Amino acid sequence: LSQLKGQFCALLFCDVSGPSAATLDAARAIDTIETVLVLPAGASASSALRTLIDSEGLLAKRFDAQAGTTYLMRPDQHVAARWRSLDAQGVQNALLRATCNVRPA
Repeated sequence: LSQLKGQFCALLFCDVSGPSAATLDAARAIDTIETVLVLPAGASASSALRTLIDSEGLLAKRFDAQAGTTYLMRPDQHVAARWRSLDAQGVQNALLRATCNVRPA
């Protein structure tokens, strides 16, 4: 959690093969906050996105994460939203709700 830098960010959990090209494109589409890849030990970090290595698997275990699980984290380190697969528009919508910027219907 010390890696969150006191700002909103998306944590995207990946398996040892890393994110697919489509997943990376979706992660890059979230342009208002940083997306951080969380990789297990033995994975290669070949992305332009910031990467954390979950060397002991503790983060994945504590967050009940599997490949594709995405968390929107608030600056105070609380979870704002969670998805089992990356949904860039869902992250943007959740960020708007979390910052009280939802437009009335």
